[in-house]
Amino acid sequence: MFDIAPDHAVGLYAGLLALPFAVLALKFRHAAASRVPGTVLGASVLMATSGAIHLGLVWTHLEEGVTAVLFVLNGIAYLALSQLFTWRWWRPASAALIAGTLLGYLVYIVLGFDGPDQVAIATKLIELLALALVLVPVRGETSRRKLRWRTLGVAIPVLTVMTVAVVWIDALARPDERHAHAGALLQATNEVATPGQEAAAQKLYNDTSSAIAPYRDWRKAWADGYRPGGSQTMPSTHWMNQRYVDAGYVLDPRHPQGLVYANTKHGPQLLGAMFQMKRIGEFGPDPGGPVTAWHQHENICCTPLGFEFSLMTPTATCPLGAIAITTPAMLHVWIVDNPSGRFAVDFDEKLVRKIDQA
Repeated sequence: MFDIAPDHAVGLYAGLLALPFAVLALKFRHAAASRVPGTVLGASVLMATSGAIHLGLVWTHLEEGVTAVLFVLNGIAYLALSQLFTWRWWRPASAALIAGTLLGYLVYIVLGFDGPDQVAIATKLIELLALALVLVPVRGETSRRKLRWRTLGVAIPVLTVMTVAVVWIDALARPDERHAHAGALLQATNEVATPGQEAAAQKLYNDTSSAIAPYRDWRKAWADGYRPGGSQTMPSTHWMNQRYVDAGYVLDPRHPQGLVYANTKHGPQLLGAMFQMKRIGEFGPDPGGPVTAWHQHENICCTPLGFEFSLMTPTATCPLGAIAITTPAMLHVWIVDNPSGRFAVDFDEKLVRKIDQA
């Protein structure tokens, strides 16, 4: 769903490296491990993995003092508790640590101190699974058995829904500076556009804006073979020209594969053009460098019968009856005043409301 942030990749490596060592640690402590249930041992391994991930992230967050300290404390606590599974109070202590870590992460997301990526989401799923294993009643436990099952049945679904909802809402409501929302894989480019790339991006914008000007009248677009796809109840709709798609035009302002119209009370209002490659995984020419980077959506859920589209959840799942699809790489050129940029992945939906009110 999300790209892996470069400064988080080291955490992933640390977690993968720690996993076999956590299993080996149980082998060396065979006598102690043989006296505890498998669910406890499984939680121990998962906690050690999560602890290693947190410690691995310290070195790339040294400039963020508070975050680095929290990673250190959290990592040490996870690793220590993972080896204290014979302690009488191990289960309540582990449950408190995991729940506190999950809620702390959500607070960080809401306050904007961090953004979700694949490593963070995977770590939270590991911790949710560890918490579930911690809460499972063990053999011989009678007095609190029903309480633990009830806690397990409530806490895990609630924390899972909270985590997914916060991550999803944050990703859609506060995209990064290039407006790469969940699942939009961006073309790799240089970080800062050169003067030549800036000039090339301006030329592409001018040429495209001029070429699609006649399509401000949607009837002209219809006459030339463009047809709306998807729900007309959404703020906008992509109108595709199948002839241009099949012809394989590449970044040709005179033959954009798609047009984007706002669905307003005044009828379809042109927002911009969309260029699309013919094959999935193939990015187009990038004259403007980071300004005109192509993107490929890998998070689209499609309902076959209703042809309705929605975004996957951060855990890469679709609604019941929907299938996941990946789109060919595309590049938008917005001819309206889009705060996200002329070539952004998406447009600001507030624009449609402004057009509606005009």
